[in-house]
Amino acid sequence: MVHPLSYDAMKILSITPTYFPEIGGIESVVRELAVRNSSQGSQVDIAHVSAKHTGFSVGELDGIKVFRVPVLGNRLAGYARELGRLAAGYDLLHVHDPQLMMLTGNVLLQCRDIPAVLSTHGGFRHTAKHGAIKWLHERVLMRRLLRRYRKILASSESDKAYFSHFSNRVEKCENGIAYSKFQGGRLTGPPDPTKWIYWGRWSRNKRIDAVIDTVAMARHQGIKIDLLIAGPDFDNLGESLQAQIGALQLDDSVRLHPYIEDAALLQELQQRTVFVTGSEYEGFGIGILEAMAAGKIVLCRDMAPINGFVERSVNGFFLDFDIGAKDLAVVREVASLDGERCTAMSMAAQQRAKRYDWEVVAETFSAHYAEALAAGR
Repeated sequence: MVHPLSYDAMKILSITPTYFPEIGGIESVVRELAVRNSSQGSQVDIAHVSAKHTGFSVGELDGIKVFRVPVLGNRLAGYARELGRLAAGYDLLHVHDPQLMMLTGNVLLQCRDIPAVLSTHGGFRHTAKHGAIKWLHERVLMRRLLRRYRKILASSESDKAYFSHFSNRVEKCENGIAYSKFQGGRLTGPPDPTKWIYWGRWSRNKRIDAVIDTVAMARHQGIKIDLLIAGPDFDNLGESLQAQIGALQLDDSVRLHPYIEDAALLQELQQRTVFVTGSEYEGFGIGILEAMAAGKIVLCRDMAPINGFVERSVNGFFLDFDIGAKDLAVVREVASLDGERCTAMSMAAQQRAKRYDWEVVAETFSAHYAEALAAGR
């Protein structure tokens, strides 16, 4: 009888389309899983597969070996020539492929005999961009591409519902957050629900412009919101955002911080009561859960998957970001919250975020890895 390979002996290659120094949700998930699983005795390496790389290289970050694998093509369609040779020495591949295109295609072509699991990270169905390609992909390729994986790890309940139309190997396996780290961002003084913060990537889908418009609407009505916008300028939006702030005469109430180190971020979080994001889609919502771990009351859109953990009047509120009367009423309600209510909502946010602590979530991924290996034995 062949016994399943013990978890401690696993050699895992995590294959991702993005990694540090780029910053975002996928990067954080890949890093945390690699660091935590490596500390348990496994060997976990990372293959960052991208057309941005000019050549194959090997480096180390956080004690983890990182391979930079170039692609002839782009993130949707291309050939990563070195991937098959690199993957040959591993027991299991963990593929992080929201597009389910280039990465999965190369795994299918070059790594046929190596067990693999997929993390969905929201898929690519959130926007109408490349609509014809998505329509064709969904109807012609989706099922056969998903068959390559022993497990499809759905990053949210909405991902599970969607991908279950195409495979019977789908299981919900939500990502985690560095809960204890963001506990350091809890409020140190009395709560002030007019003190807001957004931190995260400055990308178009985050609709930071809509957040600024919301602050302008509030201040025009005498609600004196103070907003800090922090994070890496991923889509080069800084100049246009600063121009918008100036045009709306918000220079004294909205501040841009194009990049912020962890220590400075935690200090700023200690002074802020509300986290706000105008994001139009989220694969999982890691940044929102991190804010909740720091005890922030959340303002966001009422959409999946984030409305699965943000509850109106319990730990947050929903906005449409259309500067309409409904949004004004919500902002007025938030700004008028008393200290007792702010504290109660902050505690509720922390309690909800605790469910996603990597200390617990990493063990769930480990169990899926072991089951995926055992399935082929």
